[in-house]
Amino acid sequence: MGLTKRFWSYVDKKGPNECWEWLGSESLNGYGQFWFRYKIYYAHRISWAIANKTWPIAAYKMICHKCDNKICVNPNHLYLGNAETNQQDASVLTPEDVREIRCFHKSGGYTYRALSKLFNVNERTISRIVNKITWKEV
Repeated sequence: MGLTKRFWSYVDKKGPNECWEWLGSESLNGYGQFWFRYKIYYAHRISWAIANKTWPIAAYKMICHKCDNKICVNPNHLYLGNAETNQQDASVLTPEDVREIRCFHKSGGYTYRALSKLFNVNERTISRIVNKITWKEV
C-alpha cells in the first residue's frame, strides 16, 4: 500500500471545513503520529506535505492548526508557519474565555459542541479546558 493510501486509512474524513481526526496512535503531547521511512512523524506534518507535495519540510518550520485540534489532519486547517506565527495563533482564547467556558459547562446548560460554536474552537479544545488538561493555571 502506498504512503498516501496508508496515511488516509487512519483518518476520519468529514466535510471540507470540518476537522479530520487522526485515528492512529498519538504522541504523549496529544498529536497524531505516523511511522514513515523508519521514523515517527506528526500526522499533521505528513498531511500538509501530501497536500502540498512538499517533502521534506524544513525542521525549523512548523505546520500549524487553524482549528486548535492537535489530532486534526485536514489540509484545509493546516498552514506552514514558524514559532512566532504558531504562538500568535494559539492565543485565540483569553483567561476570561476559559473561566466562562468552565462556568457555562458547570451550569449544565452547555454541551462541548455548543461551547465550541460559541467560542469558535474545536470540541476537543473545550474538553481539555473543562477537564483542566490545558489552561490549568486559570
